[in-house]
Amino acid sequence: MTGGASTESERLYRSVFEHAFDGILVADDEGHLVDVNPRACELLRAPRDELLRWTVFDLGPPEVAAKLREAWPAFLEAGRWKAEGPFRRADGTTFVGEFAAQAHFMPGRHLSILRDVSARKQSEEALRLSEQRLARAQRIARIGSWEWVAATDETTWSDECFRLFGLPPADEKKSYADFLAFVHPDDRARVHEAVQRALGGTCTYSIDHRIFPADGVERIVHAEGDVIRDEAGHIIGMTGTVQDVTAQRKAETALQKSELLFRQVLETLPVGVWVADEHGKYVLANPAAKRIWGESMAAGPERSGAFKAWWVDTGEEVKPDEWALARAVRTGETAVNELVEIEAFDGPHKIVLNSAAPVRDPEGRILGAFGINDDVTEQHRLEAEREELVRALSTERRWLRTVIDRSPIGIVLCENPRGPRFILNRRAEELLGVDGPLADVLGLLRRRLCLPDGTSVPNGDLSIERGMRGEVVSGREMIIRIPGKPDVPILTNASPIHSEEGHILGAVVTYEDITPLKELERLRQEWTSVVAHDLRQPVTTIMTLAGMLARSPDPTARRRAERIVASTERLERMIGDLLDLSRIEAHRLELVRAPTDIAALLEHVIEATEARDRVALCIRDELPAVPADAQRIEQVVENLLSNALKYGTPGTPIEIVAERRGAEIVVSVRNRGPGITAEDMRALFERFQRGRARGGTIKGLGLGLYIVRGLVEAHGGRVEAESIPGETTTFSFSLPVLGTEGAEAG
Repeated sequence: MTGGASTESERLYRSVFEHAFDGILVADDEGHLVDVNPRACELLRAPRDELLRWTVFDLGPPEVAAKLREAWPAFLEAGRWKAEGPFRRADGTTFVGEFAAQAHFMPGRHLSILRDVSARKQSEEALRLSEQRLARAQRIARIGSWEWVAATDETTWSDECFRLFGLPPADEKKSYADFLAFVHPDDRARVHEAVQRALGGTCTYSIDHRIFPADGVERIVHAEGDVIRDEAGHIIGMTGTVQDVTAQRKAETALQKSELLFRQVLETLPVGVWVADEHGKYVLANPAAKRIWGESMAAGPERSGAFKAWWVDTGEEVKPDEWALARAVRTGETAVNELVEIEAFDGPHKIVLNSAAPVRDPEGRILGAFGINDDVTEQHRLEAEREELVRALSTERRWLRTVIDRSPIGIVLCENPRGPRFILNRRAEELLGVDGPLADVLGLLRRRLCLPDGTSVPNGDLSIERGMRGEVVSGREMIIRIPGKPDVPILTNASPIHSEEGHILGAVVTYEDITPLKELERLRQEWTSVVAHDLRQPVTTIMTLAGMLARSPDPTARRRAERIVASTERLERMIGDLLDLSRIEAHRLELVRAPTDIAALLEHVIEATEARDRVALCIRDELPAVPADAQRIEQVVENLLSNALKYGTPGTPIEIVAERRGAEIVVSVRNRGPGITAEDMRALFERFQRGRARGGTIKGLGLGLYIVRGLVEAHGGRVEAESIPGETTTFSFSLPVLGTEGAEAG
């Protein structure tokens, strides 16, 4: 090369060297910098003179200098070296540089081109971070992005899009058909139609549908997409997002169900419910609220005055800002069961329990409030009536307590809802000898009360105990026996106390001191016995003389004598009844018991009666002997047969039936006739009670049935009567069969 050409080439090289946009550094074989261009000085922030004192090993930070020294021989041998890395500036800062080095571009000289790529690296890093943030955001939000190219039918999915479809992230492309394969079969036609409408420009692509991902977990996704077109309007493709909304849609469905349930509950609640927003405006009223107030009124606080009400306890009007719902919105106060009297919009006044409470968000801010109206008008009226009844009952109880306490008859009340509790009036305490608090009333009664014969009352047979079992005890005679005091004869009556449902709540028993009556009875019995005894002797004399006159040949005298005999016989029977009455009531009736053939006894009585042709005897089965006083049992049968003849229809048959029933023999006498009324039946076996026969009043003292009962009960039996008015009347008595041979009479 000529000298001119060399000079021109050198000038051209220097021009490129000096004006190059990249830094150019020239080093010798030992790595010393022998030349740098201005751009290199700018990059390294040092003047040329200073840089020429550097080596290539000084260009990097201290921690990479040793690596550069190790790599230098290999570079010289290889001839090329290209890399990126940190470079040190003269002021101590660093930058990211990209360099390309060529060894031996001139003998003993090695050239490096240095470029500052810090900005590009920062942009790349920012892009990388942005992509990472986008991927993270998509993963958190479960939103995947996609892009579809129409020309190639290729779809690019983001990593999250792959995950939504149950696939691991990959770089592979998917077709539109691949996408449809993941769509639920029932939703596939609807999705395809939505895509076609979007491509046709009729609407945007926005749809919820189900997918069957590769992992087998069915999901609900929401897809959004935009169609991309070129300047001519031709479709290039689509881009969009797909989001997993499974939890959201399920929550929305659950919320809808919950709201529906809430609405249904609200609609059916019997109490009125009002809902107000944070400004106090009524936004909701259920049917019960409308029913209570006569209509609904959705209004703000400015119209609260339309709701008229008065405080029940004071009668003062409820001011608009005093309503529980207004206070709940304004101050967050909760009010429960405030009693107010309201004037409904359609006029009526009602009593309402008013309650309200605020509704707050998680931070405690008041979002609104709800109020509850419970119409208690009827309950309030009933409560007032109940209080009035309680006052009346209390007054009545005081009256009753006073009457009971002042009663001349001893009264014992027993309440038994949760165990017996006894109340004794003053007279009962006096009779029973109570002089202080008493814990065991039943025990006291068992110690104090005796049967008329002086024996103890069998366990469970106290009148109060029988009343507690539901029995009614009437006119039971007993004795109160207190050590050191005379016995007190009493008459007891007991009755159970039932609830409206028929349950036994307790019992009441009365004790009446009959000492004066017993004394009168004793005097009467003595008088009766004396009179009967004193009458018997003259009656016997009259009967003897009349019998003698009855044998007179004079017919007139004989008839008159026979009338005297009949009258004295009737008088004799009446005297006998009076003596029997005296013995029965004095408990001095003597029985001569012996085994008795009842069938033979009945035949004998029937044979002796004048109307034996009307009497039919029926003996059922074989009757055993009974321990009885035959004469007294004949008296019983004669009395019952006489009654049947007197009160029965004349000429009608009379039936006598004897049969065994268990451990008893029962004898029944039945006649036909007018019968016995229910009113007469109650006093049938009392003293001096007489019935009526056809044609007039029956003559007699009215002691027959009373004596019958006394004689039968003395034998340990009982007497019963049954009558069907206008048809039949039946008297029955029972006797225990022979059980104790040789039992003593009396």
